Amino acid sequence: MRILVVVLLGVALACGTAAYAGPVVPDNGAGTAAMPLHADYQGQTPMYIRDGLPTYIVGGLPVASTITMNAVLTAPTATDEQAGGSLGGTQSLAAGSGFQWYMVGTGAMAGYSRDLLFPLAGSIGSFVSPLSGNASFEVHAAPRTPGTTPQSFDTTLFRLQGQLPVGDPDFDLLRITAGTDFGLPSPGHTKLTQLPGGNWAVDSFFDITYRIDFIGRDDGPFSGMSGSTTDTVRVQATPEPATLSLLALGGLALLRCRRGEACLARTLAGLPWARHASPLRSRATRNYSDSQK
Repeated sequence: MRILVVVLLGVALACGTAAYAGPVVPDNGAGTAAMPLHADYQGQTPMYIRDGLPTYIVGGLPVASTITMNAVLTAPTATDEQAGGSLGGTQSLAAGSGFQWYMVGTGAMAGYSRDLLFPLAGSIGSFVSPLSGNASFEVHAAPRTPGTTPQSFDTTLFRLQGQLPVGDPDFDLLRITAGTDFGLPSPGHTKLTQLPGGNWAVDSFFDITYRIDFIGRDDGPFSGMSGSTTDTVRVQATPEPATLSLLALGGLALLRCRRGEACLARTLAGLPWARHASPLRSRATRNYSDSQK
């Protein structure tokens, strides 16, 4: 009976967290959340490097071949938000962010796969900021009223750019450019709902229009290939993977641990509620680091 109570408590906690549409972010001390949000944005469809099919800039790959990238725009480690911007509210910079790409080839590129943490950093800011020289991307937001809830406002991904450093094993050049200011419209919307205790539940997305340029390395799988692809992907703010998996794992604990509390303790100890880095991020960082040795 004690086992059942403990597991059901874990399930109840999971249900309460999973009820929110997105991640939870802290208050910035002024009755709202800092922009850009300290949250991961998960691609709702894959990103692509394509062949030269109509409606796309020549992709540079063999006909009927693609490289698909299941993408996560990772949460920034630092942000700076100021009044201004193209939407009449605020302009903000993020630093310490990147794209996690799980790359898989199709067609003539079938068999190619790679986990990659794609760095986003440089002099990307359109305004003066302590982060201007090392910003990952820039976001503009429409006016919002701090101290109220909910706060619902339009946003735009204004600038984003990054490329792999020299020495990559597959590419002499792999660069991504996105954002309204680069002629690649990337509108979005954010809704903040305050929770008991002052934090904010987030529902937020961007429809990012991006261009990917690449030149294959001579001794790599893209030897002799080069080109560009333009496409659009929706990225949605997402909660930590641990939050989403807690309910399912709590149920498994109940089904598996019928032999006693020791089994339950071992199972609960393995649950991921104390982890803050996503498994994909850890794997991508490790694999990319290994490739540079």
